[in-house]
Amino acid sequence: MKLSLEVWPNMPWGRLEAAGPAWNSWGDKPLAWCAERTAEYGYDAVDFIFAKLLETPADQYDAQLKELRAAAERAGIEIGYVAHHTTFVSPRHFDRERGIESFKKAIDAAAVLGAKSVCTLIGDGYYDPPLNVLMSRKEAWRQCKEAITETASYAAGKGINVSIELLQGTILNRVELIERMFDEIGASNLRVTADTGALYVAVKPFMPVGEAIRRLGDKIDIVQIKDEVGLPTIVQTNHIWFGGGLVDFRETYEALAGIGFDGYVSVEWEGWQAGHIIGVGEPAGIGLADFDRVAEESLEFLAEFGFTPRRAKG
Repeated sequence: MKLSLEVWPNMPWGRLEAAGPAWNSWGDKPLAWCAERTAEYGYDAVDFIFAKLLETPADQYDAQLKELRAAAERAGIEIGYVAHHTTFVSPRHFDRERGIESFKKAIDAAAVLGAKSVCTLIGDGYYDPPLNVLMSRKEAWRQCKEAITETASYAAGKGINVSIELLQGTILNRVELIERMFDEIGASNLRVTADTGALYVAVKPFMPVGEAIRRLGDKIDIVQIKDEVGLPTIVQTNHIWFGGGLVDFRETYEALAGIGFDGYVSVEWEGWQAGHIIGVGEPAGIGLADFDRVAEESLEFLAEFGFTPRRAKG
């Protein structure tokens, strides 16, 4: 397995009221700088939230993507994946259509960058936000299936995987639902993003985490690693500093090693978040904005449980 660091823009991907202070110390840095800095800390790869790529002015966008790939290659690291949490389920057809088209643009970016996957969660969820009051579960499933089918087909033409995040709050919030969706679609380039927060908050009440990882097996291509506290809904969870939550990192490492996992373990630190009972953050709270500290201390912490960059092993 390879350790990577996920770089976020200054503005969080979703609702500001659920994301805490919207600033981090790398948020306004150039893309190439972020890749070089990630390499300096010893990671195997760097990952990007698509919004970070979109912050580049339109007339410089194509050139910046090429420069980013060149910078990563010079630094000796990979660009693991692009993450774009966009709208696949919505009662407003224009929001959904726009979400699907923007995901295709993220796929285009991944192809230029040499990334293997584009990952997404199923925005806008169904359970969070509560679209269940506006549409049936059957309709949400249909929309989700059609959106994944369309984007996976588009990605296949570019040699890219579409990695779907199993996440509390979405209509794909359990292992068996991911399995059912993938079976119904039947696309060979569909993969799973396994978030440790979701595994220990949403999945564990239904099955042991080790069993979940074994069942998903080679479908997993990305593991987003963080610590977490809360109830089994996204509305009552907090991303928390490594070691302060309920994620069992030793169990996670052993389960991944047991299936021979060779993908990316991505430090997904929403580092400016200050969690409390309203969700994953409070806009007026004190957040951790020092992304250099995040990069360094995450490696130190995770090494205690076996997670070591491949580059460090020679």
